[in-house]
Amino acid sequence: MLAVNLSKHLEKQFFSIVQDNYEGDYESAIIDFIKLHKKYGWKEQLLKDVKSVRSEIKKQGGINQKKIDTAIKNYRSQICE
Repeated sequence: MLAVNLSKHLEKQFFSIVQDNYEGDYESAIIDFIKLHKKYGWKEQLLKDVKSVRSEIKKQGGINQKKIDTAIKNYRSQICE
């Protein structure tokens, strides 16, 4: 059996969704949640990664055409080795 400690607000919201959309069938609700995570979870991780990279670039003073050209040159040299 699965036990999860949720905040009161989240618990109320979850119970409401299960009752309204799954006729009280918690297993079906969890199965759908897992399917959604498999389908869309990677997009959320990609968004987090992109935000992290953008933040790091901003900390380092941004990016200009010279940096882009150097990065492409380095990438291509690694591919061709």
